[in-house]
Amino acid sequence: MAKQKRFLIGVSEIITILVILAILTMLIIPETKQFVNGGHRERFRNQLKLVGLACHEYQAEYGCLPPVVISDERGRSIHSWRAMLLPWLESQGRTQPPAYVYTFNEPWFSPANRQAALDNANLFTMLVSTDDREVIQKSKLAAVIGAQTYWSPSGECRRLPLEANQDERHILLLEIPNLYGAWSQPNDVTLDEVLTLSKNQQFEPDGAHVLFDDGSVTWFAPEALTEATLRRLLCPFDAVKAEPAVENSP
Repeated sequence: MAKQKRFLIGVSEIITILVILAILTMLIIPETKQFVNGGHRERFRNQLKLVGLACHEYQAEYGCLPPVVISDERGRSIHSWRAMLLPWLESQGRTQPPAYVYTFNEPWFSPANRQAALDNANLFTMLVSTDDREVIQKSKLAAVIGAQTYWSPSGECRRLPLEANQDERHILLLEIPNLYGAWSQPNDVTLDEVLTLSKNQQFEPDGAHVLFDDGSVTWFAPEALTEATLRRLLCPFDAVKAEPAVENSP
């Protein structure tokens, strides 16, 4: 009887220890994930600052921002604005030029350029960890295309302000959740699509980073990304002035 009692006490102690370990694991894992993802977010924020600098340097040389997409004579989208900024981005530790082996005389979907995208998979891309083992693509930095945004649907030359103004800054680029595909793929979003994302609460649960036209980077909580706020911050241009009027033929 005494031996059985000691056995029962031993089992009880083991169960208690297992319960405590389970609770500690539940407490530790979220903090571990937050630490891992925090590192990815810090890398992404730093990259956004470099992208902002590249946009200003591109404008200094060409007079305006790059077109949101480059098309060939057949109307195919062959290069994204992301590719156009590559020469202005830092090499991120590479010692031999070019920083990113991307070939502009081939479309983004050529074998060589697909490999270039694979070799730099986290470029323009926010990565988060899953299952504590692997990293998946979660979101991508995107241009928001619209008549009043910085990215014209007609390819019109749009310019960043020459002087920074904290009170009048606007969003240049926006982190879009679940925008999959290689960074080199010319897939961006329209203003209406962004407003729909907000309406459907698709910025939950991680919010989004934004790159402002003055080069600053900010993270917005999901509840801050309202339709009204996004429309105000994404539209620096008057709708009438932004796009030239089109007259109908008599």
